[in-house]
Parts: sequence; structure tokens; C-alpha cells
Amino acid sequence: MADMAATLDGCAKGTVLARAKAILLDSDGTLVDSTRSVEASWDTLLGDEGAGRFEKHYHGQPARRVLRLAMPDISDERLEELFTKVEGYEIASAGDVEAFDGTARFLGELEEAKAALSRECWAIATSCTRPLFEARYRPLGLPYPTTLVTADQVRHGKPDPEPYLLAAQRLGVDAAECIVVEDAPGGLASARAAGAFVVSVLNSASAETVGPLADLVIPSLADVSIEACEGELVLRAR
Repeated sequence: MADMAATLDGCAKGTVLARAKAILLDSDGTLVDSTRSVEASWDTLLGDEGAGRFEKHYHGQPARRVLRLAMPDISDERLEELFTKVEGYEIASAGDVEAFDGTARFLGELEEAKAALSRECWAIATSCTRPLFEARYRPLGLPYPTTLVTADQVRHGKPDPEPYLLAAQRLGVDAAECIVVEDAPGGLASARAAGAFVVSVLNSASAETVGPLADLVIPSLADVSIEACEGELVLRAR
């Protein structure tokens, strides 16, 4: 684990920050801002259950894991009931979700890189289920990933490395040849355990929190660009 990640401080425009065969992206908190929807939905559920409020460290982890963390003694049957309930809340409030500044441009650059490389070179690995991802992502009109790993496709969600290992496998590359862009400690731990080069955006946590878990910390995707060069993806300061 890194003591503290590198930052963009002092980097001139166009500075190469990393090279990789592929880039793997988290969605919530990285590409799209779903914080208001997530926290309101969970505060309602947990409040009704007398289980407190949504804690910041829950971000980036699958809903069933959050339920176990918030209510350690919950039965399997009750967990499934509450999972269905909170997912319903989140889907109902998906209209509150917006793309972060820089997301559309960055994904557009990845689509251009894919065409230049003549191969798939990016994927999304999210702690959402497929229905929740669709409810949040589709209405925004963003480039849609050909390779998508959702929480209902893995046995062990973030912070376990399985989501990123599976995304890399589907792209036909090793996770160690990938850049992962994340925002939350759980997702950053997943990416690091997978062996990827880990980039954290500061959309949901402080630099002090994510720094020890990342190789590079950037304010947001608005501050970087991506392009194809000599068979690889090149991440640059913007």
C-alpha cells in the first residue's frame, strides 16, 4: 500500500500520468453523482429499522454488504427483504443522479481510443445491480460500456478484487495492465488488491482518506484526458 499517492500538483498540461492496456471505471461517485439519492434512500431505510444513518465508509460497497455492516445480526431472509426495499428507493430517486463534470468528454475519448486501437479498452465495474445501474446511467445519455460488471454478477463485491479482476478478464487483459478510476475506500481497496494502477477522484472522500489507497489522486475526470498511443491508453494531465 502506498504511503501517499502522487497528485497533479506541478504537472504541466499534457504530462503523462500513466499508461495501460485498459481502463476500468467505477460508476457511482466516479462517473455519476448519486450521493443524494444513495444517502437519502439509506437514511430512510436505516432510520425505519432503528439502525442509525448511512455512514460515509459505506459508499462504494454492495448493498447487501452495507446491510450486514449496519445490522450485523440481521437474518438472511430479512436482509433480502431490506435489500429489495432499499434498491426500490434508489431506483425511484434515480432522477436525482447527474454526470460529473468531465465524464461525458472522458468517456467520449475512450470511445475514440477504442476505435483507434480496434479493440475494447474500457469497462465499468460497479457495486450497483444491473437494474439500478440502468436506472441511473441510461437517462444521462453517456457512452454505454460494452463490458459491464455489476454487483449481481460477482460472488464477492468491493472491497474484494473480484469485480475488477472479472472486468479485466472480460477485456482480455491482466488487471495489472489496467488503470482503475475510483472514488471510495472500498473500491480503491478492491482495485489495489486486483493489482491495478489506482487513480482516485476526490468526489466523495478527502485526499487524506484516499491517498494511502491510491497511486494517483486527481480532483476529477475534468482534470485528465485519455488517448490511444502505440497500442496503449495514455492518461494525461489536462
